[in-house]
Amino acid sequence: MDWTLIDRFFNNQSVGAFLGAFAAFALVMLNDWRRDLRKVRNLRAEVEMNLAHAQGKLETVRSNRALMREHNRVIPAPILKFNTTLIRQLSAEVLDRLALDQRRAIEALCYTMEATDGLLEEVYGRAKLLSGALGQGERMGTANRLLIDFADSVANLKRLIEMCENYVGGRYSIIVTKQYDPAQYDEP
Repeated sequence: MDWTLIDRFFNNQSVGAFLGAFAAFALVMLNDWRRDLRKVRNLRAEVEMNLAHAQGKLETVRSNRALMREHNRVIPAPILKFNTTLIRQLSAEVLDRLALDQRRAIEALCYTMEATDGLLEEVYGRAKLLSGALGQGERMGTANRLLIDFADSVANLKRLIEMCENYVGGRYSIIVTKQYDPAQYDEP
């Protein structure tokens, strides 16, 4: 084997430039791949954070319902909303890294979070109404509707918690294929 030929080949400026450009390209590709994987992990972590958030909201709704039932008191207080914008942004940035079931699961999670936030906003509005000046008939009707809204909120939050647990567990297809029975999530 003639080492002088190999030495002359690698000593060529064109070959050196090509090898340098190729190494830079490989580093950029590796860095992008690593960054995308981190975003996928961040997406999972964001769902985990919202799972904890949903569990906290569930306890708040349960305590507000118990306060109304047992002590005939209503404390109108807004509840912090889920951050679905961040979840959607992260998933949009790594669409090519997500499986179809995972993408559908993310959309189902965001939809459920937003619907639950909407319901909790209605609960807050009704609680504010109830704490204001109402006639006896209006007060009874609003109180009954508020109890129904509390029950719906509990069911939605329990379903959302189950969905988040399935996502964190990597069971994406269950989230979009399960037939969610509202009676399964009812509480007395």
